[in-house]
Amino acid sequence: MKNDIGKEMHTNCDKVLRALQLIQLEALKEIDRICRKNNINYSLGGGTCLGRVRHGGFIPWDDDIDVDMTLENYDKFLNIVDKELNHDKFFLRSRLTDKNYLRTNLRLEIKNTSISISSWDSKKINSGIYIDIMSQTYLPNNKFLRKIVASLLFYIRCIYHYKMFHLYVRKGNQKMATIVVMLSYILPTKLLFFIEDKLRRCCKKKTNWLIDDSIVNGNHGGFPSKGIDTYKDVNFEGIKVMDKENPHEFLKILYGNNYMEWLNPINRVSHHLWTKLDFGNYAKNYDLPANYQTYLSIEYNDLKLKRMQELSIEMVGCIDKICQENKINYCVLGVNAYLKFKNYQDFEKYFHEPFKIGMSRSDYLKFSNIAQKEFKNKYFFQTEETDKEYKCKYAKMILKYTYIRDNSFPRFIEDKFTNGLFVEIVPLDNTSNDLKTRIKHIKKIQKLSDLKDLKWKHYNFRYFIKKNIKIKIKMLYLILIPLKTINQKLDKLIMKYDDVDTNYYIDIINYNCIKKSVFGKGNKLEYGNKKLNFPVSNKEYLEYLEKNKLVGLENIKKLDKIKKDFAYCFLTYYDIKEYQLSSLRYDKKRNKYLTNEEIINNE
Repeated sequence: MKNDIGKEMHTNCDKVLRALQLIQLEALKEIDRICRKNNINYSLGGGTCLGRVRHGGFIPWDDDIDVDMTLENYDKFLNIVDKELNHDKFFLRSRLTDKNYLRTNLRLEIKNTSISISSWDSKKINSGIYIDIMSQTYLPNNKFLRKIVASLLFYIRCIYHYKMFHLYVRKGNQKMATIVVMLSYILPTKLLFFIEDKLRRCCKKKTNWLIDDSIVNGNHGGFPSKGIDTYKDVNFEGIKVMDKENPHEFLKILYGNNYMEWLNPINRVSHHLWTKLDFGNYAKNYDLPANYQTYLSIEYNDLKLKRMQELSIEMVGCIDKICQENKINYCVLGVNAYLKFKNYQDFEKYFHEPFKIGMSRSDYLKFSNIAQKEFKNKYFFQTEETDKEYKCKYAKMILKYTYIRDNSFPRFIEDKFTNGLFVEIVPLDNTSNDLKTRIKHIKKIQKLSDLKDLKWKHYNFRYFIKKNIKIKIKMLYLILIPLKTINQKLDKLIMKYDDVDTNYYIDIINYNCIKKSVFGKGNKLEYGNKKLNFPVSNKEYLEYLEKNKLVGLENIKKLDKIKKDFAYCFLTYYDIKEYQLSSLRYDKKRNKYLTNEEIINNE
């Protein structure tokens, strides 16, 4: 195996990824055959080029191949490919062969295989295992003109992407998102094709700068063409292919000056989010497990949900230990308490949603001070104080080096703060004993919280034009109010009764109130392999949850519900061994595979 990086650890995930790489290599061989026969030059692009330079082949965790051609070579390839291609084995997807395909680049797909991501699934887009063929456009030497042409090309491709998937490219400037969305509805596709083609061919001769079709790179300034548009034969995975004569400036611009260093283990993941994978008849050529389709997929399955639950219970066990040692009262709330009290079969085995832990405000503050010191490297205790971009009024205990996509946050917000598999730790604040006053208090908190969320999560023109007049008025009103001011008012309102001895707590997440007597000092019950604290009055707590429609049978291990809340979860080296890539644990400097503890301490 060319990509062996050690002798100790090889998993089913390694086998499946390697099989995918070798299948893609068949398409690269076909491109090389056609190009050499017809005197067409090409080079390796993006991560494929980096893999060749740094690893002699694929990056050990990479799962695609990119090929670059200057526009002259690209046009030549397009003119002869239909005649030269082995049509029994391959299909070339382009705007000519697929009217729904809007991308600029070509895709050489291997027939009788299948691969897809979630955005393709929703649009019923079918694709074989493929490699991308990118054209390289020469840009003006003048810096100002170069920036204009490159930016226009990038945003035209962002419009294509939105037309195809109704998704905005993450690499793009968020301020441009609204314009891209509007133009995608206004501008006809044929007009965009025409404008793009004129921009691609604006330089009639070779210049000192060029740019490729890749939206992922999002490189508006382009690359110096010297050494990129001249070629040499190189070795890639034991076969002879073409590459850039001098790829180093190209790699520095894409990946930074330290491109020869291995990434931190948490970042050794594919940027693709595969949902389906089928090798067809190729599968029999490799020693693959029967369920090989699951190993590179972000889709949830019983094994993944079971491991997520094990890690979640371990986190709550850590919280319980700190609370016992420091005489802090807490209770497991929400769905996990509901499942325990209802005694559903196997409820402890599978992840349903993150654990919610409730504490009185005084215990919450005490716990917060201790937790930040106790959690150290393995966990991150996230609050408004420890993570400036995080604005929620409850804390999270996050398992470091994992990632969970929480759909309750817009993508551009979520990318700004620390993320991972988490447990919510919610402060329970006092509210009035008087029913009318209590209801009024909660309504005020909800109203101010909604304004805060609007200001924090959705304050952009794209959201403004989509919403009704009521939301528009609120957004115009919020122009004059800083988020800091809203936060201060909300804090004051939430803690209005904290110095008063009352009989009720506020649930600041669901905007409800509940009797303190329901919690008492807690009741120790078995959950998984731990003894955890639950509300004393399980009957009253169940009635509270059901009355307020906070839980129900739809929460019981229903994948649609989990995917709606959390699109996917990467457990990296916390996953079960067979679902890990060996490269996640490999330390190149020490030439060994690290344990969890060694990775954590090494950070």
